[in-house]
Amino acid sequence: MKYKSCHLIEHGISIDVDSIKACCLSREFNKGQLPIINKYENSQINWEEIFEVKRRHRKHQKVMNLTLCEGCYNLREDNWDDEDYISFINFDHWSQCNSNCIYCGVQANKPKTKNNTLKAIKELIKSGKFKNNGEITFQGGEPTILKEFEDLVKLFIKEGSKIRVHSSGILFSRAIRNGLKRGNVTVVISPDSACKATYKKIKRVDKSDKVWNNIKHYRKNLKDDYANLVKVKYIIIPGINDNIDEINLFLEKIKNLDIKSIIVDIEYSYANSHINNISPHIYILMDYIENFANKNNIHYELYDSAKYAVQNRIEEKLKQFDSDFIKQEIAKYTSNL
Repeated sequence: MKYKSCHLIEHGISIDVDSIKACCLSREFNKGQLPIINKYENSQINWEEIFEVKRRHRKHQKVMNLTLCEGCYNLREDNWDDEDYISFINFDHWSQCNSNCIYCGVQANKPKTKNNTLKAIKELIKSGKFKNNGEITFQGGEPTILKEFEDLVKLFIKEGSKIRVHSSGILFSRAIRNGLKRGNVTVVISPDSACKATYKKIKRVDKSDKVWNNIKHYRKNLKDDYANLVKVKYIIIPGINDNIDEINLFLEKIKNLDIKSIIVDIEYSYANSHINNISPHIYILMDYIENFANKNNIHYELYDSAKYAVQNRIEEKLKQFDSDFIKQEIAKYTSNL
């Protein structure tokens, strides 16, 4: 039957500290994520209970959109299947981190957890209700300091899964490196700056050299087909790194390390409160990065806040990408900030 839904409603779960949801995506109108189980024990996830809730969600979607999912860019009309299986898993069930980003509220808002899900995941695989045609995502907190992280990655690699890890890049992971070589793992590292002082201001730790060195080692000796599995992210933070000098320094680093994939996002709290009036100079910077990526055969990608900002964009893209011109344009929009 053809109806509007998404791959996460149908066959995905996001394992949080104290609950399980369909996803972890933010909404344009901040409506929250679709809940599945409000309370669970890390090692004792009831998969049949999850499938029962998903059947109800599926039934609801066939006749009426789930309210919490309205406005999400993942929704699309398709002939969805009615099978009970999981193929998309997001691990988001711990808060510990080796960085302290100024834009992150995770450590302050999440309670500590024993984060032991390995047993439950093994049970899911053994039941035959796990399919490797989706994606496994690690967030957190910092995944590489999670005790079961290496074992989970090895397990999913063995299953032939595609794995995406969002990491601070501070701690080098052998599991990530091995997965990159095999083409199973994508690593997303968000230094947000190539300037040591700016990095320290954003991250509140002095690890810039270590992070860029680990990015270098992840990228080193990868096959051409796997080169874009190392993704370096730039979160535009108004008043901190939203200027052309910072952008140029970052792009120079990208080019020197032969990085083939750039992700751009906008700091969440700013984007959430300005979703209908994002400052035009931020769009100018996004256009500038995209133009650089296109000229250098680098994959360009947007994440949540930037995607929603682009959806709400009104003005036409600027066609000039000269640094002096952009400095002048940015000055117009930031002089009164």
